[in-house]
Amino acid sequence: MTYLAPPYPEWSWSLSRDQMFHACKRQYYFHYYASHGGWLLTSNEEAKTAYRLKQLKNLYLAFGEAVHQAAQDLLQLREQQGSYPEPGSIAAYLRRMMNDTYKSSKNLDEWWVRPRQSGMLHEIYYEGGLPPTRTATISERIAACAENLLQSESWKELCNEPEAKLLEVEKLSYFTLHEDKLYVKLDALYRRDDGMWVIVDWKTGRKDEKNKEQMALYALYVHECYGVPLDHIEVRTEYLLAGRCERVVLPEEELIHLKRKIAYSLDSMKTYLADDYYNRPLPVEKFLPAADRTVCRWCSFQQLCPEKQLEEV
Repeated sequence: MTYLAPPYPEWSWSLSRDQMFHACKRQYYFHYYASHGGWLLTSNEEAKTAYRLKQLKNLYLAFGEAVHQAAQDLLQLREQQGSYPEPGSIAAYLRRMMNDTYKSSKNLDEWWVRPRQSGMLHEIYYEGGLPPTRTATISERIAACAENLLQSESWKELCNEPEAKLLEVEKLSYFTLHEDKLYVKLDALYRRDDGMWVIVDWKTGRKDEKNKEQMALYALYVHECYGVPLDHIEVRTEYLLAGRCERVVLPEEELIHLKRKIAYSLDSMKTYLADDYYNRPLPVEKFLPAADRTVCRWCSFQQLCPEKQLEEV
């Protein structure tokens, strides 16, 4: 039986979608609309290409995913009451994952056929190789993040409090606000024996003000979906590179402000729809490229973007 995708993707909101929308409308169009159905053999070539390009990841993103997988494996060991690895073992694991991503990136034909299953690095696809300074930076971060993952406040608390109940780990979830779906994926959520709910977010880079908004969204999700009072929700950002943890209990005013921002974001995105019932977008020409062309550096859709191609002529 042949699977037919709906003509347009599901309408939803996420913080990453909001950030891309405000960074570059053209990138937003390629990512959320042009790529839809590109996994099907019956799709047109632009959809297939956009879908492939959507799967690109740069070195920093690939490293972040590797660390998150290591953290997820650790939490699974806790649930299975298994023995925990040493920092050196985690560092070796991260190096293997990065090496595997590099090797798969060298096989363009395999990635072209199975873009979701076979990884491709942005640097190799567009630059032809890995910049030495960037690989050196990742190499330095491996040891620090492996050590600090095991020394993080959240991990040590979970190890020392066997009664703490792990509720979510890397689970894609959603809740509704203003009658729209809002998607979130928490790195970890657990409830301590004293009734406090802890949201954990592992970060492998430097501090970014955008992280505060992300953690506020996570707190809103736990508050709305689990019915937990805000003063019983602690959000933690574990900066593994620096070995520092930021902990905060958010006031209600901050979540009210976030709800208003989400409502504004939703309204703005819907102005780019020709039909908001089916989530049918306006023509691609209405999605203008970013005025700040520094955004183009990490964009996955350089191959499809006419403005980017004109710059290279």
